Amino acid sequence: MQIVIIGASAAGLSCLDTLDKVAPGADITVVSAEPYPPYCRCLLSYYIGRSLAEADLTIKAPADFPSGVRFVAGRKAELIDAAKKTVQFEGGGEIGYDKLLIATGAAAVKPPYFDEEKNCFVLRTMDDAKKIAAAVKDRAVVTGGGFIGIKTAFGFIARNVATEMVVASPYPLAMVLDEASGRHLEKDLIGMGLKITTGDDIAAVSVRNGGLKIALKSGRIIESDVVVAGKGVKPGLALAMTAGVKIGEGIAVDEHMETSVPDVFAAGDCCETYDPARNEPQLIGLWPAAAEQGYYAALNMAGYPSRYGGTVAMNSLKTSAFHLISAGVLKGKAGLTVYEKSVPARKQFRKIACRGDVPVGLAFYNCPEEAGLFVNLIRKAAPLAVDPQKAVNGEIAVSDLMKPL
Repeated sequence: MQIVIIGASAAGLSCLDTLDKVAPGADITVVSAEPYPPYCRCLLSYYIGRSLAEADLTIKAPADFPSGVRFVAGRKAELIDAAKKTVQFEGGGEIGYDKLLIATGAAAVKPPYFDEEKNCFVLRTMDDAKKIAAAVKDRAVVTGGGFIGIKTAFGFIARNVATEMVVASPYPLAMVLDEASGRHLEKDLIGMGLKITTGDDIAAVSVRNGGLKIALKSGRIIESDVVVAGKGVKPGLALAMTAGVKIGEGIAVDEHMETSVPDVFAAGDCCETYDPARNEPQLIGLWPAAAEQGYYAALNMAGYPSRYGGTVAMNSLKTSAFHLISAGVLKGKAGLTVYEKSVPARKQFRKIACRGDVPVGLAFYNCPEEAGLFVNLIRKAAPLAVDPQKAVNGEIAVSDLMKPL
């Protein structure tokens, strides 16, 4: 059986490692548009901050691939002929397949002022990180108040670069946290040396005296060496579209990770899968979820029917000052009740959102204990056996939390 995996990040590598165990005789080719060995893009901000070298980001060198696996680096797949079962490469050449995994990930959203010639960047690839690291000197501006923007800002702070975050929303992580939680986080971020401007955005960027003149929509001017936009990501759909697969927000897959085109599977940031917290298909866009999806795709590609039940979005943001774990839906959905427990003396809070007696979201701040348990309850859409307020207060034994199913 000839298997082709397009993409060498979390989903593609997980699929490869699983196939090595369950289909040892398969003829496997892994294709990456980037010229580097597979690396962990989650750690790129540490590369910018000089905490990690390029080699430290490598997950698997080509020499470490299973015997017989071909790794094709620096070649972009541009067309899938589903009728002929071939993948064509940009610049010529093609490869046939019996089973195909599309794991093309996602690309960073580029705002109107994006222009690398003006030192305006995004941070998604190793090339992005190298350009940013080479361009920054003493000052940096990061736009976007999500996890990407915050992690990028901390990369700069780690190398003693004066950093300002410009957030269009009223507070950081506004897509995830309610205002009280977001304000708590904002205060701690400022305490760590990050300057934050909220309710504003960049209108224009120009070059002046070897640096950047950044004009905000409010009229304020900031001078900087670089701008890094952390405005989110969009799924990589171009290749999938050439195959004629069904597409919603991302590539649509069934519970076996197969697309609407037979023998073509998808996993990772490019596809949408079931989210138990929202009770609908969603783009998750997280490394652990991509790895899970790659695992299930491999089992089904190898002929072992296995149902993927979906997952919820979960993030962990840990610094020297705080540790935030968030998951599922905490705001913005009708019918939710939020239960919370705060311990100001310890700078702690726990929040759990429930739909009825079923937990669907959480935010734990400086108290990561038992967060994993509640995430599992969210994933299983499992009702609580106790008063949710007592659960969030920590008054109930772990073994008593979940009703028998």
